Amino acid sequence: MRRIRAKGVIGIGLALALVAGAIGGWALFRSSDDSEEPIVVGTTSTPTMVDPAGAYDASAWALMSNLYQSLLTFEHGREQPVPDAAESCGFTDNELTVYRCTLRSDLKFSNGRPITAEDVQFSYERIQAMAARAEEDAADDSIPEDEKFSYAGPSALLANLLAVRVDGRDVIFELEHSDATFPFVVAGSVGAIVDREKYAKLELRDNWLVDGSGPFMLEEYHEGESVELVPNPEYRGAHEPAEQPVTVRYFYGNDEESPEDQLVAAWEAGELDVNDGKMPPGVMANVNRSDPEHPVTENTAGSIRVLAFNTDEGMPVDSQVARQTAAALLDRESLSSRVQQGTVEPLYSLIPVGYTGHGTPYFDQYRETDTEVLRQRMLDAGLSLPVEFEIAYSRGAANHEEAAAIERQLEEGDLFEVEVAHYEWDEFIPGVYSARDYDAYLIGWRPDFPDPSTFTDGILGPGDGMATGYSDERIDGLIAEAQAEQDRAQTADTFLAIHELAAESAAIIPIWQEKRFTISQDDITGVQHLIGSGIWRLWELRRI
Repeated sequence: MRRIRAKGVIGIGLALALVAGAIGGWALFRSSDDSEEPIVVGTTSTPTMVDPAGAYDASAWALMSNLYQSLLTFEHGREQPVPDAAESCGFTDNELTVYRCTLRSDLKFSNGRPITAEDVQFSYERIQAMAARAEEDAADDSIPEDEKFSYAGPSALLANLLAVRVDGRDVIFELEHSDATFPFVVAGSVGAIVDREKYAKLELRDNWLVDGSGPFMLEEYHEGESVELVPNPEYRGAHEPAEQPVTVRYFYGNDEESPEDQLVAAWEAGELDVNDGKMPPGVMANVNRSDPEHPVTENTAGSIRVLAFNTDEGMPVDSQVARQTAAALLDRESLSSRVQQGTVEPLYSLIPVGYTGHGTPYFDQYRETDTEVLRQRMLDAGLSLPVEFEIAYSRGAANHEEAAAIERQLEEGDLFEVEVAHYEWDEFIPGVYSARDYDAYLIGWRPDFPDPSTFTDGILGPGDGMATGYSDERIDGLIAEAQAEQDRAQTADTFLAIHELAAESAAIIPIWQEKRFTISQDDITGVQHLIGSGIWRLWELRRI
């Protein structure tokens, strides 16, 4: 195995302690020729699956953006989507309710089969059909709970899509109401084109086989360890073709080590070309960012961390006053500086810094933090104190420490009695979206595209992308108003109004905004283009 030279960015004592538990024996390479060796990328962001109809976690979307192709895509540094699998796309009416794309004529799936407009139509209708099946199963008492179709896919993004029609190589999307953001939806992985002859309409493909047309093909999947990607010679589209194979190593953690500690161990042992995962905050805070041999690329990430509540009637925190009290007690500054050690920024809006419509409604509305004042408000609302509820959480840097700190903060003044419970990711996601078992949960949200609607429409609108059960007709109306505005710079006031209402409801409470750091070997280029706009551009990586 080719050894990448060891790093010097982390303290030796910590490095030795972590390396002792590192995974070894990775026979990932086919040749001793450096030009044919995969670029090895390490990450703690582990995907649930690679079927676009069923995956709505950011990790899966990151990987799938390399394996599948959508009609449109995002180029680095450009806010508007550009054609990828399409020759052209555009609205055909002034009302912004009919969107038409012409498919390129030279496209093939990686299996060699030509891509048709019918494949595009099938890909969208398949997502909607699965969501409908899950809804029908959920309402059918004759089906045992463990036999009901479990679905956590991206159907919320297609809530405005009425129909998809085909006319030769043209694909026509009919929308329920005006939506200037629909091109952004098309450019994401919800628009990934699959082979209708290989993918079942009502069943998810869970075997990690991929028939796509993206820059890479998934050559091998090693469960719980890695995926091996090779350039797709059939790729035709907006991006430069991939030049080198890439191996993505995933770190899941175990009873002895967290995923973050495993990542550090692999990095220190010289097993990675690119470290694109989350390291423990204390480690990341002490990285030498001026080391020329191991450059650090920092991006202002749009990823946010939130505390979301199940607001269904009868749930422990169905009271708006209780949720508002939780919003007042949450100390973001302490979580950001002490728990996350300055590797994140406190966030007081669901729209992060850098996006149109960012404000501070969760600061402005919750200045009162005196527990006696808050206690009286809760008593006046008829609540019995303490309000007891559980917070579920899963992966993330300092996840256990963060959950424990939030528990302590919310229990101040004995207004709440909180239990925190950790779940593995593959159990956590169905618990949020399918079973909806949790009273509240800590979860991250990454932007699907570079527009503030990605932090609004799917989360707060009819699609209920965080499965809180919360809805507000006033917000729905403002979302429709923002969707109808083609000049996205003119939507700031509308988004500010939406998020004032969201803060008032406190169904979802923002905690922090991520700072994204990637560390690489000095012989790897393209790292500065790796992330952004919801796409993980592995094809940009080159070994020099």
